[in-house]
Amino acid sequence: MDSLAIIAALAFFACALLALAGVRGWKRPVRTRPRGQSLRQLLPTLKEGDERHLRMAGITPEYYAMQRVGGLVGGIATGITLSVATNRGLTGTIFLIVVTTAAGWFLPLLGMRDTANRARTEIDSVIRVWIALVAQQVSAGVDPTAAMLSAAEMGQRKSWQLLHRFLRAAQQDRRPAWEGLSAVVDRYGVHSLAPVVSALGLAAERGTRLADAILAAADTLWRESTAKEREKAVRRAQVIVVPATGVALALAVILVYPPFASLTGGVVTPR
Repeated sequence: MDSLAIIAALAFFACALLALAGVRGWKRPVRTRPRGQSLRQLLPTLKEGDERHLRMAGITPEYYAMQRVGGLVGGIATGITLSVATNRGLTGTIFLIVVTTAAGWFLPLLGMRDTANRARTEIDSVIRVWIALVAQQVSAGVDPTAAMLSAAEMGQRKSWQLLHRFLRAAQQDRRPAWEGLSAVVDRYGVHSLAPVVSALGLAAERGTRLADAILAAADTLWRESTAKEREKAVRRAQVIVVPATGVALALAVILVYPPFASLTGGVVTPR
């Protein structure tokens, strides 16, 4: 076991040196990297869509890279510690280190995606409420652009501030304010709202009144939200009904079996 401990210690120090070198490399000034190369491109594990996940989760590429490397080193250290503590053989030590290393490497990725999905769900609900508020103001005769900006100012959470910032940026660039919504959908991958953006863009191209397009979009989103809530209610009812039915059947068997057994003379057993 002494040789295993030496091998494990050497592996740990080698990984620690690699991690230190990687972190120091990530801390280099931007001018030392080739022009156009970003930290996102330096992360081999980033797949298509993960860049949007990072933006949606509010995690910088530097911090994400350090999380992955820290999880890798922590997984190796955990595997070594457990193998030494449990006095495993060579095969068990290698297997344990591989498992803990893989867990340490992939857990930050799963955590980042989960955080991004929760943030995306929140901003999706915020934009749906925002569209409804804009539609109410447009129905009262307010200019669509002014209604979009004023409705976005009603919320105090970060999602509302993010939406307002993009709408304001579009207006400052002398573009229609609704294009700020398009930028949010494209940048953060809120694909559920893509039909609304397409409808607004189509209305602008055809010269249709933007107010009518906003009212139609609000009606569509309201119908979608109602349908989703009904589906959730049905699923919750199914989750409750199935166990309740099982319990009711079990109680029926418990209550009915003793009288039935006494009437039939009990269980018939072969002689």
